[in-house]
Amino acid sequence: MASPSILQDSGRISVTRRRRSAIAATLGTMVETFDFVLYAFLSAYTAPLFFPSENPTVSVIATLAVFGVGYLARPIGGIFFGRMGDRLGRRPTLLVTIGMMGFSTFGLGLLPTYAVIGIFAPLLLLVLRLCQGFAAGGEVIGAATYANESSTPGRRGLYSAATPAGAVLGIALAPILIGTCTALVGVEQMAVWGWRLPFLAALFLTIGVLFFRLRIEDSPEYLTLVREKKLAAAPLREAFKSHKLSIVLVIVLATSTFYMGYAFNIYMPVYFTTVVGLSKTVVPWLVSIVMLISVPFVILGGLAVDRFGRKAVLTALLMANAVVVYPLMSVLGNSRSSVFAVGLAYLVLLILTNSATPAAYEAFSDLFPARVRYTAAAIGFNIGNVIGGGFGPYASAQLVGSTGDTRAPAYLVAAASVLGILAILVAPRRRLVH
Repeated sequence: MASPSILQDSGRISVTRRRRSAIAATLGTMVETFDFVLYAFLSAYTAPLFFPSENPTVSVIATLAVFGVGYLARPIGGIFFGRMGDRLGRRPTLLVTIGMMGFSTFGLGLLPTYAVIGIFAPLLLLVLRLCQGFAAGGEVIGAATYANESSTPGRRGLYSAATPAGAVLGIALAPILIGTCTALVGVEQMAVWGWRLPFLAALFLTIGVLFFRLRIEDSPEYLTLVREKKLAAAPLREAFKSHKLSIVLVIVLATSTFYMGYAFNIYMPVYFTTVVGLSKTVVPWLVSIVMLISVPFVILGGLAVDRFGRKAVLTALLMANAVVVYPLMSVLGNSRSSVFAVGLAYLVLLILTNSATPAAYEAFSDLFPARVRYTAAAIGFNIGNVIGGGFGPYASAQLVGSTGDTRAPAYLVAAASVLGILAILVAPRRRLVH
């Protein structure tokens, strides 16, 4: 429960400042997600350039494995930037994380390929992916923490929707840009040099977010801690000493929700191209349209959290996902399904998955006191992200490749849903209920 002084200060915050905080979180997460997922969306072009193989599936799996490796740096980045955020402030930390992410993505667009420098090409690719992961470890949960702490009393669910809404927008923006570049230069040139253009465009988006974040103030809860001289001297030690159960709960919830999120938001575009056989010119636009339609449901998910509570919202949506995923994957994996049918089935899955994210994001940060919130939340969030998000697309691709069953990802999604429900059921009531 927030202290009385925090609530009093919160009441004096202007509406403009609150909105600016939410926008800063949304824009930053949008650019961070855009930067991070470009690599996966462009894998159909970059796989043979950095991981040449006679078998295209092997190249794609190697590319997705490196996508997963990028997540290994997230827990380290989360600890580093979490401590920085709890000690020096949310605002300066978020300036560093978005800058590092943007310039790492820009570097991907400048990389020479395997044909030019041999084994050094995938090695440099791996280094830049690790830099992206290190920055992302502090960016997303930092933006969620900042938005949560800047929210209107009674509207933490709605403000918690700012970060996942930004993530969905970033995922939608990536294929829009890829589709535009493909239309301008053609599929053949995209496979030669056009794939670099989306990576290079990340620099302009990063600069725009940096300028916007320079205009915001730190969160009121953090400023209250500074004024009252209650900053944690050792946030990492305090987090592990006093909040182990909450960290474990965040790990499990993050594993569950991020597996589902990345299975549908990240792996599906690759799945549509390599498994279903949809045209590379159609997939980016199909994914973008469906993503954009799902954004309002993220906001509705946040409003539902404020109305019904995060435990009820999470339980209902995870159960729905577990029930419908198999029949809907049967439509997605059927080569005879029309593009409209594929898009409709994909939309239902995204609505169920993405509308659950505000409840999860609110829990990620709200389970911890402000003095160690950034650090503790970053630990659980990023470990779960590594397990569920980092290797989720890779696991899906491997399962489809080894079984030959195009519906195979449904089994993993259903398992992730059940895992999340079990975590909710066994968690102490006070951990998940407002």
